Amino acid sequence: MIVGVALAVISAFCWGAGGSVFKRGLRGISEIEGNLLRSVFVSLYLFPFVVISGFKLYDLNTIILLILSSLLAFFVGDLLYFSSLKRSTVSVSLPLASTYPIHVLILSSIIYKTQITLELVLASFLVLLAVIVVPKESGGRISGAYLALLAALSWALSMIILDYLTKVMSTVEIAFYRMLLNAALLFSLTRRVKFSKDAAIFMGVIGGLISAIGILSFVKAVELIGSHRVSPISATSPVIGAVISRIYLKEKLTLRSLFAAFLIFLSVLLVSKSF
Repeated sequence: MIVGVALAVISAFCWGAGGSVFKRGLRGISEIEGNLLRSVFVSLYLFPFVVISGFKLYDLNTIILLILSSLLAFFVGDLLYFSSLKRSTVSVSLPLASTYPIHVLILSSIIYKTQITLELVLASFLVLLAVIVVPKESGGRISGAYLALLAALSWALSMIILDYLTKVMSTVEIAFYRMLLNAALLFSLTRRVKFSKDAAIFMGVIGGLISAIGILSFVKAVELIGSHRVSPISATSPVIGAVISRIYLKEKLTLRSLFAAFLIFLSVLLVSKSF
């Protein structure tokens, strides 16, 4: 239990730091190009570990769920998150994207028939309040805030699948194959990547390393203590992300943004108390 919690905390620091790193790396390139760069570097980081552990064959059901999990987590979810980062500040996008623990519990109650507690109801209300409070972008485009919320839903669906995958596959295999599948899909769509200095460093080298550590920590934590316990802990990343973005990116933290992040943090605490 202690190891699982510690790994979930490590993943929270990775997601928090990743927001600022990815925002810097996305300057001048599209979300698809940035996601592809990140995915390729993560796959390269993880490949030696998969070779050491050996390649294994799995049944069709496991392969289908692995593909679906990869699509929801890294293709749909991360593209929505990267799009949100390009339209909003880290202090807006990260808290709203980190509402996925609420979605995880709601989905768990539907799929696994888990009980909906008073804490979950209160946490859901706080998330709704945070959506209302958080500053919205002006203009005709879809708000980055809503893209972040859609990313959270996509991630939550992927996490529900992870509960099954961790029972039949190793942590490294899940992390590597999901990211490799994502890289292959992205490459088929774009067939090119702008290798600017910032993109290569911040989306590739640094962003890939942070993602690799965060993904491995998260998947292993899910294996040890379950997605319903890991997601509330890892979702404390908005506080970390807000501090890092203020220091590193010099982003202005408005009172509304800070209050929204605080509401998200409270909702995560309430979810964690429902176990």
